[in-house]
Amino acid sequence: MFTITEARLDTGVGPITYWLHPGQSASSVLLLSFSSTRQASFHEEPYDIPARLFAEAGHAVASFDLPSHGEQVNDFGQGIEGFCAAFCAGADPFARFIQQAKAVIDACLAQGVGQGGIYACGVSRAGYCALRLAAADERVRGVAGLAPVVDWRALREFAGVRQRPDVAALALENWSEALVGRAIFLAIGNRDQRVSSAACVHLGLRLFEAEEAGGVDKSALQLHIVDAEGHALGNEWRRAGAEFLLAQASNNQLGLQI
Repeated sequence: MFTITEARLDTGVGPITYWLHPGQSASSVLLLSFSSTRQASFHEEPYDIPARLFAEAGHAVASFDLPSHGEQVNDFGQGIEGFCAAFCAGADPFARFIQQAKAVIDACLAQGVGQGGIYACGVSRAGYCALRLAAADERVRGVAGLAPVVDWRALREFAGVRQRPDVAALALENWSEALVGRAIFLAIGNRDQRVSSAACVHLGLRLFEAEEAGGVDKSALQLHIVDAEGHALGNEWRRAGAEFLLAQASNNQLGLQI
């Protein structure tokens, strides 16, 4: 299904390896799909669902390892513990991710990939990263957060530092205004105690408020609180997030042609 090329890229914060499945035409859109590693985003069920759906529709897909994951594990440790240790040491992994993702977008566009538009999708910790990327880069037209982390204070790995103001400042509500006018899909289980269903609902409300304050006439924001046990999210909702982005891409391409 996938025709993957691998490239090494200097991002300004160190080199990364990214994978790219090219689209079928110059007007294809580009999905940046994130889970933990690029391998998981392309080849591990159910994390590969968004990539598969975009590829089946003829679009391009790119991914790379998150900071503190895969080849980006360093002396700060791996996973969310690595995120926390790096952030508290002043080596912000989320700012690092944004710079890396922007470099990948630049590289793809330079190859003529993604001319139809850029979209992003992320699961859990990667959902936070994808939403932060959208807030930081206006080229990202739409983003899907699947059971996303929205406030790191809710996670046990940050329990010892959750009182720190800089950790509180990481909450995605602080980027609500930057996301106004973007197509956003949020889905989370109704009892997700791992990343906090309540925190995700709060973010959704803040986004709606920011859109209203920004004078948005027609919202492209969806918030789904679904019946799911724990931090699990049914595959139908992973598909729904990807299909939401595909619909947005189709609408935008039609708009460009008018």
